[in-house]
Amino acid sequence: MRVDMKSRTQTGRGQGSQALLKTGLSAHLLAASALVAVAAFAPSTVWAQAAANSQVQRTSFDIAAQPLSKALVQYSNKTGVQLFFDANIVRGKNSGGAQGSLTRSEALGRILSGSGLTYSLRGNTVTISAQQSVDAGAVAPDGSLLLDTITVEGNSGSDTSRSVVVESSGGATKTNTPLIEVPQSVSVVSRKQIEMQNAQSVTEMLRYVPGVSIETYGPDPKGYDWIFMRGFNAQSTSSYQNGLRQLSNSYTFFRTDPYELDSIEVLRGPVSSLYGQSDAGGLVNRVTKKPQAEASHEASVEYGSFNRKQIGVDLTGPVNEDKTLLYRLVGVVRKGNTQFEYSNGDEVKDDRYMIAPSLTWAPDADTSLTVSGQLLRDDSGGSVLPATISSLYPNYPNILVGDPDFNRSVQKQGSIGYEFEHHINDTWTVKQNLRYGQVSFLLDNVLALGLGPTGITRQARRFDENMSGLVVDNQAIAEFETGNISHQALFGLDYSYSDSDVTQYRDPAPTLNPFNPSYGIPISVPTTVTQSYRQKYNQTGLYAQDQIKFNDNWIVTLGGRYDWLDLNSHNRLDSSDTDQSIGKFSGRAGITYVTPWGIAPYVSYSESFVPNLGADNSGNTFDPSEGRQWEVGVKYQPKEIDALFTLAWFDIVKSNVVSYSYIDGPQATGEVHSRGLELEGKVDLSYGWDFVGSYTYTKAEITEDAAAFIGKQVTMVPEHQASAWLNYTFNSGMLEGLSLGSGVRYVGASYGDKANTIKVDGRTLVDAGVSYKYKDMTFQVNATNLFDKKYFTTCEDAFSCYEGDRRSVIGRVKVSF
Repeated sequence: MRVDMKSRTQTGRGQGSQALLKTGLSAHLLAASALVAVAAFAPSTVWAQAAANSQVQRTSFDIAAQPLSKALVQYSNKTGVQLFFDANIVRGKNSGGAQGSLTRSEALGRILSGSGLTYSLRGNTVTISAQQSVDAGAVAPDGSLLLDTITVEGNSGSDTSRSVVVESSGGATKTNTPLIEVPQSVSVVSRKQIEMQNAQSVTEMLRYVPGVSIETYGPDPKGYDWIFMRGFNAQSTSSYQNGLRQLSNSYTFFRTDPYELDSIEVLRGPVSSLYGQSDAGGLVNRVTKKPQAEASHEASVEYGSFNRKQIGVDLTGPVNEDKTLLYRLVGVVRKGNTQFEYSNGDEVKDDRYMIAPSLTWAPDADTSLTVSGQLLRDDSGGSVLPATISSLYPNYPNILVGDPDFNRSVQKQGSIGYEFEHHINDTWTVKQNLRYGQVSFLLDNVLALGLGPTGITRQARRFDENMSGLVVDNQAIAEFETGNISHQALFGLDYSYSDSDVTQYRDPAPTLNPFNPSYGIPISVPTTVTQSYRQKYNQTGLYAQDQIKFNDNWIVTLGGRYDWLDLNSHNRLDSSDTDQSIGKFSGRAGITYVTPWGIAPYVSYSESFVPNLGADNSGNTFDPSEGRQWEVGVKYQPKEIDALFTLAWFDIVKSNVVSYSYIDGPQATGEVHSRGLELEGKVDLSYGWDFVGSYTYTKAEITEDAAAFIGKQVTMVPEHQASAWLNYTFNSGMLEGLSLGSGVRYVGASYGDKANTIKVDGRTLVDAGVSYKYKDMTFQVNATNLFDKKYFTTCEDAFSCYEGDRRSVIGRVKVSF
């Protein structure tokens, strides 16, 4: 069976929630606090010796002559030092670079030589300022004032709003490591790229990333991030925010609004040696906006297709005069509809309210504490599962099988957490990240079951789910040398807890005549309980990693982790209890060789381990999934331009796979073997050109399951994908401030069922954007699927085909003040 869209089809999805849970937080906070002492422990004699040696410690530098701003970024990546400076004082300046075995001060002095700039080196922080009475390269007294503009901060490695190329990231190693040194395929979607493309969801941000399949169920008003990575469903097992897992169970998932994000880190392949609970395909880490020392205020208004209206506010700056207390407030209000419409004219709404405040306290250059929170509410028209039978039975029309008076979805969620970091000395740094959250979700929907003598037989469903959870990660990082070998050692202890309550109801609903659909017929809320359970989950992980560098070019990455998992499930239908206690080790080993001209081949082996929460429709729980991967690749970071290119080949075997179907719920699959090739290139040229491109080949096959499915391609995973985005900004002349961009995305054919009898055709889509910046105002228009190509993303059966995103045009006006 082959499925291709030949005419307009109405499809969609949506789910929701009820009131927030109220649970005891104090017990979990007490347990989390008890972990701090372990993560912060280190012998005082070692610290004292490290402090004495740090002033004369030498490192091998190879920073070429280049623009000063780029040389400073490479210096920060190499040393882990935070740089503070006003971007205006380095603009247009060049650096002679720094080569040889040098101390941090000597290297920075050479980089700044002849620039007319001076610096103050204090702990792990450097302040750069215009030279006054001090010669270039001299060290100013401690206690120098920090300037407003922060150009390199935390683990970012670069300001993600200035370039599509991010040279370092904290996600892949939990340390500030240049991406070229990481023996793994990693992509970072910067804030600049997000703004250029005006991405409206997390999945839209990932459209130009290799190894990732998105929007597998088409546009989703519930706000779900449907993501496959290297052939594996990563929606529920690989969702992270600020390095902490976003917990999930059944149809309950924490959601993130794209406006609150600074960037997205995509780690492809297993990373359980660091994170524990992550899928074999990798993970997606959402990095939120943080308070800044430079005051910045932004307000934006959007209007676009399907009557979409949105207001966004982003405010940040110092609270006090000495800038030790910083704030940020991000908020969004959205009112609008989706592309779906019932035949009677009723539309499917898509409303959101979100606020995310944060506060940073940094009493000195070595200590910072950022407290952040989020409140979010989504109201949508619920699930609108389609009857797309005209694709298979031409005499039938395409209609929405739900009912506008019954279908609804409401989700409410709230979270609060903090990120703490303290540099004890030049050797030791301790960190603790914590987040507690609650989410409630209520969905009423009607879906099709089949064709009856009088029309489409339907079923009414209600999902009533609640979840609360706590995640905390403690880290101690040591940087030291043993002879000519440098080490960056990481020791960690993390803990997570979740408590989920799930009840689902199903009853027959009135039959729908596809030729003359009648909506608004009273549909009773279903009362027959088909699934009801409470599930409690506790996980503790102890991990260590060492990044070893020798002979200036070789980097060996070794890591290991042991997880203890306790899972209790109480099935209310038969009053049974299921307990699981599991211990599992996950490891990683990789080696990278960085050549002097910026080419870095690497090879790595890694393992994954993830508990599969939830249960199938019979109430049966799932065994944890395990995966193992070999990866070989090469990265190229030219010294002459701001660019990064990556080529990777991977081979993954994953056991105890759980596949997800909206119709049948989660199901145990068995084993899947996935292998493939990924290519990515990102280029940011100073004279206005930006380029992002990727290609992916994925061969994901079922290797253990019922005999009929062995050797079949995994559903919703295309073998071939490719994308490219090119943008040009006029930086001078009459058109200064004008930016033009366009992209093309190809997604190959895939299968909708495990037996590979339903094949969904591939598609090629075009996106475009134009913006104009005048003083403090930016006017922007973006279009996705510019030529309004009609297509299906997948078909689970004859009644469950999902229409892809139709053309959407959104205009935006942003004011900075």
